[in-house]
Amino acid sequence: MEYSDKKTQLLIASDQYLNRLGIKTLLSVVGVESDLKETNNLEELIDLLKNGKDPDYLILSDRILSYPQKKCLENLRKQCPTCKLMVIGGETMCRCDCEKFISYSCDQKEMLEQFQNFFLEPKSLAINVESSILSEREIEVLKAIALGLANKEIADRLYISIHTVISHRKNITSKLGIKSISGLTVYALLNSLIHADEVK
Repeated sequence: MEYSDKKTQLLIASDQYLNRLGIKTLLSVVGVESDLKETNNLEELIDLLKNGKDPDYLILSDRILSYPQKKCLENLRKQCPTCKLMVIGGETMCRCDCEKFISYSCDQKEMLEQFQNFFLEPKSLAINVESSILSEREIEVLKAIALGLANKEIADRLYISIHTVISHRKNITSKLGIKSISGLTVYALLNSLIHADEVK
């Protein structure tokens, strides 16, 4: 399993195509750019882990694990000890050995929050008014981006140049680690900077 050195190395393991597609969609929304590999069965997952470099992240469905599931997960953990592991599963797996467990019963908002928490540093998750990682102006620009405004519209609204808007956008994506507009929109929604009914 060969990954590009430049991007985050990620492996998705789920027996269902729709699950894998849903995970990839969530990754896109959160703004994770990765060198992605996927598999639909346990045997191939084991082979990929044995014969290649450990991924940075492993996201797997508990449905591909053999029984007893927790023992199977422990064995997988030994094969990729340095990767960050997310398990998506039923409530019986909630105390498994992983960095993040997500229940199949999570709603959309909770699922997005869990994915964002998994991939972003804790300090990047919420805006703290006292020690914000974003300046007040960057927060204003982020709100405008999330509301679907173009650079010129943002510049006109905030009485700044387009060049300054572009500079703020670069700083925001750098500080938050989120590159896509959809990811920034989700961030703004989760941090109550905008309301869902405001989004175009």
